[in-house]
Amino acid sequence: MRIVAPKNILTPHQILTNKAVAFDEKIVAIDTLENLQKRFPHSSIEHFDGAMLPTFANPHVHLEFSANEAMLSYGDFIPWLYSVIKNREELLPRCDAQCLEQAIDALLCNGTTAIGQISSYGEEMEICAKSALQVVFFNEIIGSNAAAADVMYASFIERFHRAKKLESEDFKAAVAVHSPYSVHYILAKKAIEIAKKYDTLVSVHFMESQAERQWLDSGTGEFAKFFDELLGQKRPVNDVREFLELFKDVRTLFVHMVHANDTELARIKTYDAAIIHCPISNRLLGNGVLDLERIAPLPWTLATDGLSSNYSLNMYEEMRAALFMHPHSNAVQFAKELICNATRKSHELLGFAGGEIAEGAPATFQLVSTPKDLQLLQELYLHIILHTQKPQRVYIKGARYGK
Repeated sequence: MRIVAPKNILTPHQILTNKAVAFDEKIVAIDTLENLQKRFPHSSIEHFDGAMLPTFANPHVHLEFSANEAMLSYGDFIPWLYSVIKNREELLPRCDAQCLEQAIDALLCNGTTAIGQISSYGEEMEICAKSALQVVFFNEIIGSNAAAADVMYASFIERFHRAKKLESEDFKAAVAVHSPYSVHYILAKKAIEIAKKYDTLVSVHFMESQAERQWLDSGTGEFAKFFDELLGQKRPVNDVREFLELFKDVRTLFVHMVHANDTELARIKTYDAAIIHCPISNRLLGNGVLDLERIAPLPWTLATDGLSSNYSLNMYEEMRAALFMHPHSNAVQFAKELICNATRKSHELLGFAGGEIAEGAPATFQLVSTPKDLQLLQELYLHIILHTQKPQRVYIKGARYGK
C-alpha cells in the first residue's frame, strides 16, 4: 500500500483539501493523512505540494501520422487534403515502430492514458495493444468508389478481426466510418453491421468543413473539383439523411460537427451519441469553431486529432486552445468543464474505468504543480490549464510511469 498526500485533489468534479489517497492497483481509501496512516501504518508516504487529478482520455487520434511536423499544408481544408494525398506515401512509412513508441510515450508522459486510435492500415495495432495505454482501436473504412468496395471492405474486416484477437481489458476493437463524403453507402452500412454484431463503439468524421457541407448539399464547391480530378466522380455518394440513419442504433462518436445543420443535430440528439471537439485541428485547417451551445444537450469532449492536423498530442495544449476559442463561456466555469470532460467524460465515452479519483477506481492519476500564490480555490481548474505543460508524475494502476 502507498499513500500520496497532495495539496489538493480534483476528483475531478470537486476539489478536496487536506485529503490523501491510499492505493495499490486501485484507490483503496481517500481520507485525511492522519487517518490513512492509522489504517495503513506500514505504507510509504509521498507528499506533493500541488494537485492530484485523474489522467486524460483522448478519444480521437491518428498515430500513424505522428512523423509529421511541417510536411502538410495548413490554413484551409482542401489544400491540406491535397497535401495529405501527395505526401502520404512518404509520410506514413516514416512513422515506424520507434516513431509510434515515441508518440505513445509522449501521450503517457503528458497525462493521457487512454485513447481512441483511428487506424487506416493497422500497422500500429500490435504496438498499441502492448503499450501502457488503454486503447479503443477504431478500424477505419474508407472508399467512395463502388467498384473498389469489395477490396476496401476486405481490408477493413481483416483488420477488425485481427484487432478482436488482441482484445483485453485495455484494448478494444471498434469501427470507424471515415465520413459521408468519402465512404460509399454500401461500405458504411456493412461496417456498421459489424459494429452492431459485435456491439462496438463507432467513430465518424461528420461535417468538418464548409467544403464537405457544400458538396453533400449540392455537389458543388471545392470538393467538386477534388473528386472530379482524383476519382472522376461527379456527385456525392451519400444522401446525408440516409447516411445518418445508419448510426441510429449504435453508440457513435461524431467527430468535428462544425458545419452540421439544425436538422442533422436534431436527429443526432435522438441517438446514443457524443460529440468529439478538436479545436486546434479545426483552427489549423480553417474549419471554424464548434458551437457548444447548439449541440447541447449532447455530451461532448475534447480530442487532439492526429499530428496531421495538430502540432501536439498534449491535452493541456488542447484545453488551452479550447479555453480561448470559446470566449463567451466564463473562463473559471469552462475550465472546470474542460477538465471534467477530458478526464471522466472521455473515459466514460471510450468505455474504460478511470478518469476519476474515487475509492475503487483504478489508481491512475497525475500530479501537477500549481501556482504558489493561488488565492481562490475555485480557480484551480483554470490555473492548472493555464500553467501546466506536463504533469510532474503519472501513475498507471498504482505504478509510476517513466522516470
